[in-house]
Amino acid sequence: MSSIQFGGVVSGLNTQSIIDALVAAEKQPLTDLQNQEATLTAQQSAYTQVGTAIDNVVTAIKAFTVTSAGSSRMATSSDTSIMSASAGPSASVASYQVSVQNLATATRALSTGAIGAAVTGAVDTSKTLNNAGLATAITAGDMTVTVDNQALTVSVDPATSTLQSVMDSIASAIQTKINTTDTGTVSASIVNGQLKLSITGNAGVHSISFGAQTGNPADSSNAATALGLDSQGVTNVQNATINGTAYLDPTLASLNLPGSVTAGQISAIVDGTIVHYAVGDPSQTTLDQLMAGFGQAIQSQLRTGGSPADTGATATFSVVGNKLQLSITGASRGHSLSFSAAGDSSNALGMLGIANISASGSTTNPTITGTSNLGVARMVSTLDSAGISGLNSTTAGVLTINGVSISYNTTTDSLSDVITRINKSGAGVIASVDRSTDKIELTAQATGAAAIDISDGQGFNLAAKLGLAPGTTAAQTIGENAQLTVDGRSIVSASNTVTNAIDNVSISLVGQSAIGDTQTLTVGPDTNAIQTALSSFVSAFNLLGDKLDSLTTNTPGSVGGTAGTVGPLANDSTAKNMFLSLRSTLLQAVGGGNMNSLASLGITTGAIGAAVGTTSRLQLNPTTMAAALTKDPNAAADLLDSTTGPMGQLVAKLQGLEDPSNPTAYIQSSTANMADQIKATQNREADQQEMVNNYTSMIEAQFTAMETMLATLQSQSAQIDAELGITSSSSSSSSGLSVAGTSSTGG
Repeated sequence: MSSIQFGGVVSGLNTQSIIDALVAAEKQPLTDLQNQEATLTAQQSAYTQVGTAIDNVVTAIKAFTVTSAGSSRMATSSDTSIMSASAGPSASVASYQVSVQNLATATRALSTGAIGAAVTGAVDTSKTLNNAGLATAITAGDMTVTVDNQALTVSVDPATSTLQSVMDSIASAIQTKINTTDTGTVSASIVNGQLKLSITGNAGVHSISFGAQTGNPADSSNAATALGLDSQGVTNVQNATINGTAYLDPTLASLNLPGSVTAGQISAIVDGTIVHYAVGDPSQTTLDQLMAGFGQAIQSQLRTGGSPADTGATATFSVVGNKLQLSITGASRGHSLSFSAAGDSSNALGMLGIANISASGSTTNPTITGTSNLGVARMVSTLDSAGISGLNSTTAGVLTINGVSISYNTTTDSLSDVITRINKSGAGVIASVDRSTDKIELTAQATGAAAIDISDGQGFNLAAKLGLAPGTTAAQTIGENAQLTVDGRSIVSASNTVTNAIDNVSISLVGQSAIGDTQTLTVGPDTNAIQTALSSFVSAFNLLGDKLDSLTTNTPGSVGGTAGTVGPLANDSTAKNMFLSLRSTLLQAVGGGNMNSLASLGITTGAIGAAVGTTSRLQLNPTTMAAALTKDPNAAADLLDSTTGPMGQLVAKLQGLEDPSNPTAYIQSSTANMADQIKATQNREADQQEMVNNYTSMIEAQFTAMETMLATLQSQSAQIDAELGITSSSSSSSSGLSVAGTSSTGG
């Protein structure tokens, strides 16, 4: 349509109004078609709404036919501390006498001993120097021992030499030289973590020193310094004893203690006086060094702190049975002793297992033993350095539990990694570590008398070194089966969830019955479940009725009053009669007896004599329903069943009305018909719109031509007047004529 606006510029007519009026008259058929499309669309929407409401009713009914809410059962126990239970659909309504003799337990595998290598507090002189973990690593080369001014050489190879062999070589070199001019025996030993050389049986005196930092030859090994002999020696001494100053055992940082020791202050309270001791750098400080220093600090207070002084008291720390032990000897009276102070900055007491333990002053010469093992398996270190004694080092180990393989690499994986893999493996066990006993525990996820099958792959020994006795049950406590009696019948179950005692009933055991006692298990209708399902159905059914009433309403207007109301389906007889038909199907009697309709379950259209208009919807009486379920639960279940009761017939009727898989169903055929009519109407609207557009263009062209012609005539008239010398005023006075578009004045 042209966008040109006409205003009768030449003609003086309101041509746009004339055009609009003519077009409006021409558009009336199009307007009628558009109104018809709106009516059809409203009807299509109405059918869709009815279909949704029908689907909701079918879904509510299927709560009975699919999940069997109509035959739902509930099991109750007279003593929930012994058992609880649940009942499936159609379980027999009855009471049972139950006695629980034994609960099912899970098999448990526990390490036969602590898995971490014990800390002994002694230097292992049998290991090669490279593997002895000495506080200071000894390097390869030669060490000089000077005896009576003669330099002797002791060769050291950390890869092949043991600490014992080095000690023996030193002692032998000294003895060989002394025996060239004298008699005597030289022996080497480790005392409290330090090297001790004892020279006995000499007739004369001798001078001995160690190490040659300069000269020819100079020491090429650090053995003299590492053994603490570089500053020691004797001059002209008979039967000498030489003590190395270095502590040789592994440092605190390298021991497999429960955790990493930190440097700082630790404290003991001796007879009420706080005694401090500073723990040095754990990477440089050994356990023997700490025990000697802390013991000496305690001993000094024992000897000088009292009145009178207890000068004979001795305090000695040692390791006994993988635990730290403090022994007080030589005391003449009792002393009170405890550990830890608020100002302590080192965690050493906790790592050594003696934090917050004490001995009262009533005991003379007490022995105080730590509460936890010193040597334990480290959780986050690699398996090779976790302190698990005797573990084969491998990059591709395999542990098998219940047929499931768990791989590990001792050079990269930690014990924590292995435990995590076991728990995620699907082997059916839960693995954990008891840190108080340093043992691995495997607990079967399933209860019952079944062993856990544990084995090491060929060439691997992780299970064995974790103390799990692979291939046997030596490390296992086999689980037990549950045992119970139901109405005199003996039942055995591998699980505490017992499903083989009563048909369609699951019993959960949580405790054992007292000897001679029984508990009552009652199975009855699940009134709550059935009431919930019926209430949902009644609500959905009534909402369908409300929807149909709203869509089929046809209320006449009143003269001089309100306008009438007509629903989109007011002329659809099927929609108008649907609810009444469905209700009749639902409330029909089925079979004989007193419980042959839903009315006997409390589903009615209201009380007899109710006011008009109040009985068109369903109502549920919970009291009537509960009484019917208690009286005859099986008959109630049959009544709600899809094959024996009216619910099945109602579903069939509803699905005949609304079924997406059936194009001839009422809702599907109606909505399809509406869609076809809407499409046809839209096509007619398009044709009619084209006619209107053409008509509008035509009349606009005609009025444009008229205005153009009038303008031409006006121009010609003006030219003629000009040629004749006629002005507007003279023309007006002589002829009294006026031309559109000129002015006229009176004479």
